[in-house]
Amino acid sequence: MLTGLLFVGCDKDHKTFKLKTIKLNSYKSINLPAQNLSFRIVHGINAQTPLAITDTYPTKLPLPVTLAVPPSLSAKLYSESYSIQLLGDSTGLIGSCTVDMDQYKIIFPIEMEIENEEMNISISGSWH
Repeated sequence: MLTGLLFVGCDKDHKTFKLKTIKLNSYKSINLPAQNLSFRIVHGINAQTPLAITDTYPTKLPLPVTLAVPPSLSAKLYSESYSIQLLGDSTGLIGSCTVDMDQYKIIFPIEMEIENEEMNISISGSWH
């Protein structure tokens, strides 16, 4: 489910989105050991090759936490889909959310919340 501030605007199919941060609001952590968490951004839904990986955050600290995305990640959000995967350093993949913008047109810097049964995250960035 995608929520957030959405505006109808000009065609963004050929614009590049610069993802700046991912904020982990909550995740399904039942029976998981204490570990370090990070995000991996991949192109497509089932891809394994990361486009970017964030720094880690220990689960013993409270949420929410905002992690910076390496500055080299730029994406064509309107013409391709991306997955943001939550990883634990001892458990591996904990959950993932798909960013699929086909039905939205956003013209300003965005902060968008993405939620599913595994996790709730917010992404922020700007258009170039």
